[in-house]
Amino acid sequence: MIGISRDSAKSHSDFIAKHGLSGITLLTDEKGEVAKLYGADHKLLPIAKRVYIIMDKQRNIVYRKDTGFALLENQTQTLIGEIDSNIK
Repeated sequence: MIGISRDSAKSHSDFIAKHGLSGITLLTDEKGEVAKLYGADHKLLPIAKRVYIIMDKQRNIVYRKDTGFALLENQTQTLIGEIDSNIK
């Protein structure tokens, strides 16, 4: 799993340390180029929408959930189910 946001690398490092996370990869997209490619960019502000994307081994998008700017609680089980259904 990879997380991508427009936050800086320093911000990602601080977030991982603050929450005691390990084994998670967070990438920075400060210019919003990746967000734009996946339709997660905000048209007026330098922020990105929260979008969950699952890709298969050929990098085809098999699941996409755009939650706008809201953090969905309990999204983990939904994502695990989608991975189980689509990635075999």
